[in-house]
Amino acid sequence: MIIIKYQVVKSVGGNFWVKKDNHILVVKGRKKLKDDKIYVGDFVDIDENQKVIEKVLSRKNFLIRPPLANVEQALIVVAPLPKPDFLLVDKMLIKFFSLGITPIIVINKIDLCAQFFINDIIEQYGEVCKIVLISALDYNNTATTLNPELSGKFSILTGQSAVGKTSILNVLVPDIEMETGEVSKVGRGRNTTRHSEIFVMHNGALIADTPGFNALELDEFSPEDIIDNYPEFNKFKCKYNNCNHIAENDNDCAVKQAVRDGKINKKRYERFVKLYLTAKEKEKKQYG
Repeated sequence: MIIIKYQVVKSVGGNFWVKKDNHILVVKGRKKLKDDKIYVGDFVDIDENQKVIEKVLSRKNFLIRPPLANVEQALIVVAPLPKPDFLLVDKMLIKFFSLGITPIIVINKIDLCAQFFINDIIEQYGEVCKIVLISALDYNNTATTLNPELSGKFSILTGQSAVGKTSILNVLVPDIEMETGEVSKVGRGRNTTRHSEIFVMHNGALIADTPGFNALELDEFSPEDIIDNYPEFNKFKCKYNNCNHIAENDNDCAVKQAVRDGKINKKRYERFVKLYLTAKEKEKKQYG
């Protein structure tokens, strides 16, 4: 029996599509694995002769919606329409940083963007993560900009509904021709992503779309977790190690001083305060 390591790229009705380099097999899971869930993105040991999964290897991370394992990179797509929810973007950044997933903010529909819109996003997030600009309507622009960012990685597209994730995916993997959704009259998008599947790009990179959403809760995050996942705070050393960057005296908190000096974006800091206090309130209710 020869055991080879593959990665699951699709799961339907007990069948698993697994990939190694450019080779894809359709396999089953051993009955002994029935209590071990096998998810898209999992690395698994395969018996190539019998075409069965022998073992699910340990995961780097796991996302619940949709269920995906071992994600390396997240493309957070924003656009001028629907209007960006920056609190949602901040929550996604906290989530991805905590899971060891590298975020990239993708500003889509730049043909519709005023320069102040682009500048505002760069001012808020330029020190936090990489930002790229595309228009999914421009095939060459999108492919040329995103292909180098995706090469050799397993990435997901995420963000609010109708920001253009599926249109971007159709450019990156043109043969899938997935359905796209329009923005409704009230500015909300129609969700068109209904299943979990990894698509293999021509350069071998892996990418998955995720359902558009307009809400994300951080119930599992403590107030300290919120602080830990604001990487721009790490550049500044406060007087006290347990400083929460809110209640401490302004002269003792280097983060608050950095906000005053324009070294940390004020809008993002104000949303941090809101998220921290929300987490603190949940903690009080839980523990009394």
